[in-house]
Amino acid sequence: MFMQMEGYEMRFAGNREEITAALRLGKPDLVLLDVTLPDADGFDVLVRMRQHPVLKTIPVIMMTAKASREAVLKGLAAGATGYITKPFDVDVIVLAVKSVLGLA
Repeated sequence: MFMQMEGYEMRFAGNREEITAALRLGKPDLVLLDVTLPDADGFDVLVRMRQHPVLKTIPVIMMTAKASREAVLKGLAAGATGYITKPFDVDVIVLAVKSVLGLA
């Protein structure tokens, strides 16, 4: 994946159970979170992360096809650090990650 080529270590999770397991492996520096998951709503996952004492400080960039003004505002109001809509350019994701991590 393009983020690994940039030198980032990645963990992948495609559903609620995998997200929980990945977060239990240790606190990540950043989470890229899709709004549409097969068994969960990404906005709900974000809200739960923001309520968790350890996970609440992890930066979260929402990555989604939900590009309406309402969806963007919902994500940011729920505590997303950033919001990228699909289709997205790889360079935009890399720059957003670097910016959120203070590396840009």
